Amino acid sequence: MNTILTILIIAMSMQINAATFSADRIEEACRTFLIQKYGNDYQIDFMTKFSDITLEDNDVKAVFDEQYTAYNNGVKLKFVVNEEVLKSQTFHYTVKKQISVFKSKSYIPANTDITSSMLIKSNEFVELDKLEEYINPVGRVANKSIYQGEIFTSINTLPDITVKRGEEIVVVASNGAVTIRGLGTALQDGRVGESIKVKRGDSKKILTGKINESGELILGE
Repeated sequence: MNTILTILIIAMSMQINAATFSADRIEEACRTFLIQKYGNDYQIDFMTKFSDITLEDNDVKAVFDEQYTAYNNGVKLKFVVNEEVLKSQTFHYTVKKQISVFKSKSYIPANTDITSSMLIKSNEFVELDKLEEYINPVGRVANKSIYQGEIFTSINTLPDITVKRGEEIVVVASNGAVTIRGLGTALQDGRVGESIKVKRGDSKKILTGKINESGELILGE
């Protein structure tokens, strides 16, 4: 489906019939079109530089290719006369949403446990595909130096240590429908999602598994 290029939200049926389409009018129309799609709570940043487009035919109409925009981070604009496409151009963009994030009050050295006293809360626009990176870091550990004003993410912090070297951990071994649980001794510190080595009792055999969210070691992962 195609949507005719619009300049104002209140004039959605307005058609532009002109030989020259100015860069400002094209950008304004593209932004309005995307605000209709995403809503006013989102910020649209165009990655493409807009420029004037001049065509010889005075009856040219500019229409959006809605099907293209629905599946791509780009606005495809077609310039047509009597349903014949004279020119098409795509303007790529990123979409950002305003969310609450946590920033560092001051410099934090690597390997520091994060506490609430180290945080300040702020509203920031972040890219949609990175929303899950922005977390509450309290109880996590800085895995690098974090500078004043830097946003805490799942990338610059790690979960606190789940099991420490020398501690006992439940070891889970599965074979088809059969699951066996036992106790093992951790040979290294580990966090959820990390692989560590353990040994069982007096056995010299070393086992390797991954720590799950329940704090158990799943062998073979």
